[in-house]
Amino acid sequence: MPTHRRRNQSLLTKALEFLASDLGIVTITVLTILCIYLLDTMTPLGEPVWLLYLIPLALSYWSDRYYAIPAVFIAIALFLIAGFLLSPQGIAVNYAILMRFTFFLIFFIAAILLWWVRRKQITEERL
Repeated sequence: MPTHRRRNQSLLTKALEFLASDLGIVTITVLTILCIYLLDTMTPLGEPVWLLYLIPLALSYWSDRYYAIPAVFIAIALFLIAGFLLSPQGIAVNYAILMRFTFFLIFFIAAILLWWVRRKQITEERL
């Protein structure tokens, strides 16, 4: 293939390369967290919108940054608390606390497992 064809990339190819890069993954993760947080604060307590926070955690797995998964976990934990405090009344508060705390534990375990697998993958790549 001639070299002038490789340099002349389409806009779609450039966009896909950006999305596949580490900066693209971080950008998509941050935007996803903010959109879910906005949705979480608009829905009443008891609606399990906060389950969508698993999406940015899964996205952070593909980041090249070693501490991406723990950083996303900490950020989402803070957004989970803020979303609880700012959501309109729905179900009883004690049930909402129980549901969010249960999700927090599941989310914590998922973050630890993802970070463990990612750390193992990074160390194997360096060998």
